[in-house]
Amino acid sequence: MDWIKKHYDQFILAVLAVSLLAFSAMLINSSGNFGSDFGAANIAVQNHDKLPPLALGEIEKAKQSLETPAQWAEVDARTKEADGKTRKRGQLFVSDRYVIGQDGTPKRPSEESFYKDTLTGKPIPNLWFLDNNLNLLDPLIPLGDADKDGFLNEDEWRAGTDPNSKDSHPPYVSKLFVKQFLRVPFRLEFKSHDGEPKTPVDQISFGVNTLDLKQPTQFLKLGQPVAGTPFKLEKFVFKSRHNLKTDSDEDVSELTLLNTQTQDLVVLVLNRLTDSPNYSMKFIYTWESPAKEFIVRKLGNFALNPNKNELYKLVDSLEGKAVIQSPDGQQIEVLPDPRSKN
Repeated sequence: MDWIKKHYDQFILAVLAVSLLAFSAMLINSSGNFGSDFGAANIAVQNHDKLPPLALGEIEKAKQSLETPAQWAEVDARTKEADGKTRKRGQLFVSDRYVIGQDGTPKRPSEESFYKDTLTGKPIPNLWFLDNNLNLLDPLIPLGDADKDGFLNEDEWRAGTDPNSKDSHPPYVSKLFVKQFLRVPFRLEFKSHDGEPKTPVDQISFGVNTLDLKQPTQFLKLGQPVAGTPFKLEKFVFKSRHNLKTDSDEDVSELTLLNTQTQDLVVLVLNRLTDSPNYSMKFIYTWESPAKEFIVRKLGNFALNPNKNELYKLVDSLEGKAVIQSPDGQQIEVLPDPRSKN
């Protein structure tokens, strides 16, 4: 170590000389392997005249994408749950529509019905108003007439028609209601009989009065005609009923008359006035403004505006409702309007 310190420069030269000899030996060794390492470069290159086919599928896809750019068309899932229909939610980045429910909290329109049909009492879905561009927040919207065709919006909902088109509306007869049944007293009254429950009916005489003819009581047997009328006695049934007020049985026997001209049957109860089968019915037609009232006799014909050439017929009255026949022969029940106060 002392020698290196004293002869430092000589030591450095000796190290460099040794390194140079080692590097020279490495070069000589590498030059000997040059031919084998680069022999592959001398191999003859083979010529290829055919090019592989180009894959144009991705290019065509890209071209189609450019010609038909993507559009925003998100499906509103809540409307599917409500009525089975699919609708576009609206514009991009626009919140879904909400309304304030009856409990004061925000709700989707499909979750509540703000209004009820005044005729049937059934709830009208909020979505129906929104789908038809009707102002859901207007408390009078069910009773409005968006297309001015004489039918309320709730009428259009009930019939499944378009409230915004005059060409789509419920049938006019749907605006017809029974106003009053007008009874007409029958002109004949069953006043008496001389039979007992066990008496053969062909041996019983029946007292019949005519209310509008000045003639005495007629005493007739089954099969005989009532003078001055088209009726004859057809059938008799003995009946009695216990009267709670008098605590006794009373005779409520029934005498059936046959109209020989029309074949209609009329049942008379002993000592009671009977309604004539030739009754009348008062109707109210609310399509017109103001509503129109008119009277029709049984089997009478009538028309409803605006179709004055189409005739309906009053066929019958059953338990407070009328049965009418439409121009195409169908029978339709007409009921009183539950919304009417009279």
